[in-house]
Amino acid sequence: MGGPTTKKAKTEMCGEGEIIRSSLLADPSSRQTLAASYRAAGPYPHCVIPDICNPDMLRRVREEIIDNVEATYKETDLFKMFQTGDLANMDKLDPGSAAKLPTVRALRDAIYSTEFRHFISDITGCGELSHVTDCACNIHPIGGHLLCHDDVIGDRLISYIVYLTDPEDPWTAEDGGALELYPEKKGHPNTPDVVPTATALPIWNTMAMFQVLPGRSFHSIQEIYTSEKPRMSIQGWFHSPKPPTDFDLATLKQLQACPGEDDVLDRFEPLQWNNTSSKSAATSTTTSDGIDPARLGTSAPLCSTDIALLREWINPVYLDASDAAISKIHKCIQDDGSVQLHNFLCESKAKEIGAAIVEADAADALGCGKVPRYTAGFENGWSAVGPCHKHRYMQYSTTTTEKCPSSSNSSSPLATAGELLNKVKTELFSSPSFARLLHRVTDFTLTHYRAEARRFRPGLDYTVAHYGCLTQDPRLDAVLCFVADGAEGASEAWESGEMGGYEAYLLAGEDEEKPAEVYRGPQDDESGVLNVSPAFNCLSLVLRDEGLMRFVKYLSAQAPGSRWDVSGVYVPEDDSDEEEEEEEEEEEEEEEEEEEEEEEK
Repeated sequence: MGGPTTKKAKTEMCGEGEIIRSSLLADPSSRQTLAASYRAAGPYPHCVIPDICNPDMLRRVREEIIDNVEATYKETDLFKMFQTGDLANMDKLDPGSAAKLPTVRALRDAIYSTEFRHFISDITGCGELSHVTDCACNIHPIGGHLLCHDDVIGDRLISYIVYLTDPEDPWTAEDGGALELYPEKKGHPNTPDVVPTATALPIWNTMAMFQVLPGRSFHSIQEIYTSEKPRMSIQGWFHSPKPPTDFDLATLKQLQACPGEDDVLDRFEPLQWNNTSSKSAATSTTTSDGIDPARLGTSAPLCSTDIALLREWINPVYLDASDAAISKIHKCIQDDGSVQLHNFLCESKAKEIGAAIVEADAADALGCGKVPRYTAGFENGWSAVGPCHKHRYMQYSTTTTEKCPSSSNSSSPLATAGELLNKVKTELFSSPSFARLLHRVTDFTLTHYRAEARRFRPGLDYTVAHYGCLTQDPRLDAVLCFVADGAEGASEAWESGEMGGYEAYLLAGEDEEKPAEVYRGPQDDESGVLNVSPAFNCLSLVLRDEGLMRFVKYLSAQAPGSRWDVSGVYVPEDDSDEEEEEEEEEEEEEEEEEEEEEEEK
């Protein structure tokens, strides 16, 4: 794509119809001040240029876009927004359409003019910028967001945003929508930390910019909290004549590296009987049936000791279910690959957890549109799990409490919620008794497991689809979820999916060179996508076959509260191993029969 001519650019930046302020470009001291600010900024070089444009002309740009440009709604695991087509294609518009966008085109041409590219190059010290035009208009309404990434694709060199927010209604921090810049995690180069250390609000008539650095320029767009005004901008890139030399450090390359590394067997523990895992199990090593549970496999029928342990936790309806009821669950797994078991824990356990999570969210001022603190909930055994270009959520660990006792208050609702969910993890999910129950309802023989207690805070947390979570061998996901659903309309809000927080399963894309853009819509059997809405005290069982990925959609600040869960992953016994064993047994039987026949002869 060819850039505008120098003569045309001068017309657009000088005189009565200028778009970009010519005084800014002509003043050497302004250029030097911006360059010094850019170099000194952290966590990596960046700057914000105030009053970049002639305000009257920029108002016209805004009006032309609102009145004449169509934007398409887009939502993936990474973002939620409206976006126009590439403004580089304006040259192909018919005369009638082009006549409605003269100022938009003038701004585009001014930004990519030779003079302005030299201005950007002088400030950033980035070297030569090519004439390639690459920009679009993005509109983020309430709930809109863009998760952490480094922008590295092809030969992008400088990322910029010209803000077109309402000039009559100044943007504030309470409105959200800030550009967030992340430092590298200490001791982990090319990996973003979980909390940004610099932010820039989308202030009218400012231009934010930074150099695109593989594995360093990690940034995101904070969720928009206001419903009164959208975050509107022209966002784009200046390109280099050649791609970066350290492209392998880029976010996209990292997300596509090491397929299935998150699910390798080394990350799982074998299911072993622990006779101290519950009070009832600790009293004896044999069941009333005279059976030693330690000798039972996970495919054995439930024995009396299993029943005693499980009754402490699980709704009796699932323990006393008839064969016909179990067959219905089998059929759901066989036909759909998933089933949701509602009211899974017994009422007393569920109520205890439900009360704790509601109080914890209230104490942390999270949910129902409240503006979240980045460090909300960083205490009482809970710590943030990154890296945030792959995921960010809170994880409970007793080790964290032991290491930082000063940050722990055992009587707080947050500590109580963590302890209760941790008991579900250690006493229920890790027990062979639970594995035998799962075998009963799914017919899968399970050999290994891993589990964690998680919290997804509204306005902050998520996981994204990447090749590290690509399923290589079958896995059974067992996720026991808890959300606040007592307020009016809360259950409907969770079920709608508009608040996020749902767990999505999708088929990996065939083209690994393109970033995944999996648009969420109604469940489509042909697409292979399954969305599991969060619900209070609901156990979701999903058989994850080879080629599937999963993620938890970013949880909006508008959600009724946090998503809390105990997430377990179980390894089914390898069918090929069973087939080999059966073949070996058949061969042995045949050999024995042949030997007997020979002896008889």
